[in-house]
Amino acid sequence: MKVTPEPHGRATRGCTAALVFGCAALVVLISFMGTTEMERFPGLRENRGPLIVYLLGFAALVTVGGLALSGWRSRGGWAAVACLGALMALRMWTLAPALHCWSYDSVGRNDDGSYSCLNRGDMRV
Repeated sequence: MKVTPEPHGRATRGCTAALVFGCAALVVLISFMGTTEMERFPGLRENRGPLIVYLLGFAALVTVGGLALSGWRSRGGWAAVACLGALMALRMWTLAPALHCWSYDSVGRNDDGSYSCLNRGDMRV
């Protein structure tokens, strides 16, 4: 006897995939907000670059999970992956100049757009 899948099962998977894609988009949004202060205003700020990279890696894994839920042949799933991938690429492009400060605890943006790295513990005399 052949068992056919219920139509509600596909709808449930699609709604769950949309929710998962929404969670991935929220993580990417949080990654944009995490370093806004560092990128826009002069002065030393806490270096959140490594945390942002980890958040983007988590968002990529969640995005793959959303695609698996939606189905590998889902056009909507691939469209969501393309949009989230473009947002993650944009985020890495804007964060890339500060990644050389990975091992420092403070980073500051210079007037020319470059970043200065400093360990605040080294400033104590």
